[in-house]
Amino acid sequence: MVGESAPIDAAPPAPPAEGGFERGTPARVGVRLGMEMALSRLRARRPLLALGLGVALAVAAAVIEVAFGSSGAVDRALLATFRLVTPLTIFALAADAADRTALREAAWPAARFGASSHHVALGIALATALAAAGVGALLAVVVVATAQGPGAAPFVQDMLISGWIGALAGAAYAGWFSLGATFHRRGLGRFAPLAADFLFGGSAGVVGALMPRGNAVNLLGGPAPLGLGQPASAGLLALSAVLLALAAAARCRE
Repeated sequence: MVGESAPIDAAPPAPPAEGGFERGTPARVGVRLGMEMALSRLRARRPLLALGLGVALAVAAAVIEVAFGSSGAVDRALLATFRLVTPLTIFALAADAADRTALREAAWPAARFGASSHHVALGIALATALAAAGVGALLAVVVVATAQGPGAAPFVQDMLISGWIGALAGAAYAGWFSLGATFHRRGLGRFAPLAADFLFGGSAGVVGALMPRGNAVNLLGGPAPLGLGQPASAGLLALSAVLLALAAAARCRE
């Protein structure tokens, strides 16, 4: 009735979680927090040094191949870069984006204040994929610029083609490393896809079709795993980058 006071035993409203976030924070907020954390970690000294080392190794590979002969030097240098430099560089960056620990633990600084851990983890994985795409493209472009030089006629075209192949491969590597970081203590499972790519990534079988290197080599004009066409390899790289990031986040659910 009007004028009656509320019952004295009515439950008070639940307080917000520590740090100002309420439980049930929208997904976009958690994803944004995860992306901001990952990008902040990637601006630190160690990942920048890893990037610098990767660029230096890509330049060295191109110089060595040119010394062996200018004919086909670009293709050989790109293959060498995709075989070693690209996966190692992105592995180091993915580890730093996850604070060199398990993905769930890397999401905890935001999740502890109420954001959903799998949304934060998705943000970390997506930011890692975006950064890895940029790094993969940069390494490929550096190789073309070093081995071919701007005087050659298809220079710009080769840079663009190699750049988007590097971007797709980089994002796919990031997806594998993010998913691997959800296994074992401190995310040591990220070593498994790295080893699989080194050992079997260039094979013509199923593993070669699943790992980034086999599809990248196909896009560069090399052997195709399972006889896949180049559009199929490009699609697999793009799809794996997205699906693996989603799978990694799903494994970080509360």
